[in-house]
Amino acid sequence: MEKSLLKISGIIAIVLGIFMCITIFLAIVGIFLIIGGSTMMGYTKLSDKEIVNKKNSILGWSIFFLFFSFISGVLGLIFYFTMDNNVFQKKTDYVTEIKKLAEIRKQGLISEEEYTAKKKKILDI
Repeated sequence: MEKSLLKISGIIAIVLGIFMCITIFLAIVGIFLIIGGSTMMGYTKLSDKEIVNKKNSILGWSIFFLFFSFISGVLGLIFYFTMDNNVFQKKTDYVTEIKKLAEIRKQGLISEEEYTAKKKKILDI
């Protein structure tokens, strides 16, 4: 799953949050932008399965960002609405990769243990 949109969304929110913290009036919003941006950036380190579990949080932060950091909000929403397509595409890629790996195993280029280990890595299990 392409996670660069989450990372960019988080970075923009953090930078804007820091600028907002300069004034006392906007400091409250700035703090939440920094927290939300850090959260979104943290999600880039998660596996695809874990990100799907955080789907509601991504939507919530993206909506919050729309009001105070429009670009971050739009990027977060783009990621949110394409998330299922990315997961589906990735699963299709898994099948192709595993088929290629099975062919390599049949040719005797890798052992059964290597095949199993690489398959687990591809499937992220």
